Amino acid sequence: MIDGSPCCGAGQRFWEALAVVDASGRVLRQAAMDRLTQLDAAGELSSDHVRLTSETLGVAERTVWRWLSARRTKTTPAQRVRFRIDDRLRVRLAYWRGNAAALHRELVAAAAAGGAPAPDLRTVQRAIQRDLTAGELAGLRSGERARRRFDVFLKRPPSFRNAAWEGDHVEAAVQVEVDGRLVKPWVTWFVDATHNVILGVAVTPQTPSRESILAALRASISRSEPYGPAGGLPSVVRVDQGKDFLSRTVGRRWAHSRSGWSICLVTPRI
Repeated sequence: MIDGSPCCGAGQRFWEALAVVDASGRVLRQAAMDRLTQLDAAGELSSDHVRLTSETLGVAERTVWRWLSARRTKTTPAQRVRFRIDDRLRVRLAYWRGNAAALHRELVAAAAAGGAPAPDLRTVQRAIQRDLTAGELAGLRSGERARRRFDVFLKRPPSFRNAAWEGDHVEAAVQVEVDGRLVKPWVTWFVDATHNVILGVAVTPQTPSRESILAALRASISRSEPYGPAGGLPSVVRVDQGKDFLSRTVGRRWAHSRSGWSICLVTPRI
């Protein structure tokens, strides 16, 4: 046995052995318990070693002793069964519009009728917070519109450049003087959906038409100065139900590009 402060002698060597290990929870625990097992087998294990290990791992001393006991008997400590919100409970929670207390009352009633034991209310609340995202919980409580507030804006699945473009018109929130009068200009643009890069734009002082679409399209396809470096030929172009994007003139321009493109009509989400 080694007495005295763990910062001296074997205790110091024990700390140094831990310090060189990657300080991530699982790896550090494995290294610490390996070292304690070696000291235990050599008859040199002291309570100071256990205390130092508990402080390093951020757990109670009795937890370290329990791990060491499992090492001695070569058994794996039993993992605590944690209450979770599974698919069935998600459905029940939806009926209660995300109300944890209502779901808990239902579980208590089911237990009284001979079902599985019911957890306490705080356990149910923790499980809901852990297993459901903020968006899912908002959707259960207030509907789909509330859930969408937690969506990542313009999130797209990983893809490659020019895999899909999106085209649209937008009225700018500014006023400019055109021929002595103030108007709000319109912007026509195409965006690479994978990288959110604006490929080409056309600004007009009046309602956009096929001419503005063709101007923005030319700027998007061209990659030489003053355009680019983004641009090229897309595989798919997503547009809304605007007739100008589907006009014969625009269609012929795409046909001449020989890009093998296809148009995907998108209905705006309400």
